[in-house]
Amino acid sequence: MKTTAAFLFFIALLFAGCKYENLDFNGELTDGFCIVAGGKVVLNQNDIEYYDYSSHLIYIKENKSFADDIEIIGAFTVYADRVQIYKGQTVPGYSSFLPSGPIIATHPSVFGDYIVPIGFIQILDSLGNVLPDPREDERIVKALKKYNQFHAGLSCEIKSVQYVASNNVKVEMTLKNNDPINYYYLDPNKTGTNLFHYFTYGLSIRDFKNHKSYKHNTTAIQPVPWNSWKKEWLSIINKNESKTIIITYDNFELVTPGRYKATFEYPGLCYQVEKKDLLQDNGQIWLGNLNMIKEITIE
Repeated sequence: MKTTAAFLFFIALLFAGCKYENLDFNGELTDGFCIVAGGKVVLNQNDIEYYDYSSHLIYIKENKSFADDIEIIGAFTVYADRVQIYKGQTVPGYSSFLPSGPIIATHPSVFGDYIVPIGFIQILDSLGNVLPDPREDERIVKALKKYNQFHAGLSCEIKSVQYVASNNVKVEMTLKNNDPINYYYLDPNKTGTNLFHYFTYGLSIRDFKNHKSYKHNTTAIQPVPWNSWKKEWLSIINKNESKTIIITYDNFELVTPGRYKATFEYPGLCYQVEKKDLLQDNGQIWLGNLNMIKEITIE
């Protein structure tokens, strides 16, 4: 019995020792932001140019390629300052299956090869309340700031949804630049409503209790060619500036009086923009999208 107990104690120490030795993944797990997959660190602060926290896009350095140098297959884990923050799954860009929680869309991606996107399939409860997003963790912000790799990016808020007539709806949003640099953003006043809705589903009014959703009937127009973009579609939002965005729908589905959740995804450009085109004369092109949800009352 004593021999067996001693053996089991030795095995426990051995496993504990192995766990300790693997904790820093051969020294590549740093005090910055890291992603671990397949038992190794596939990305750390030495690979990162900056992290746009508003759209959770990791811009990697010139000598790195998401397709060729950063191999993330299956499950991945995010660390900040050597502390595990959350886990997620990779999904091929062509997959129709999207698991809930954090995901990394592998190639083909909707972004260029210079970006590692960490998406999140928003989880709502039965009443439409948004459950916490694990990517929004102050420990991540702190680790990124340690190496000057944190960009706050843009934020957007639905201020109001107004029924001008039975099927005429106006949504007012506030777009804010939270960074000390200027950004170019996709401007619906310049694209026109139809082209703007090629990049977004736009406004949706949802009744989660009765599992109903109401939408606009805007016909989206595809760019020609489909993967193109024009600087004329963009406007500048200066550092620390806020702008009011108003979109009016003339043929929205009729919604009966009651309480609802209004959702809107404010879009930016994505795969169209090459890295060499990101920096323009007066600012940088903002990529990604911003998801908003607001409780509203329709009378």
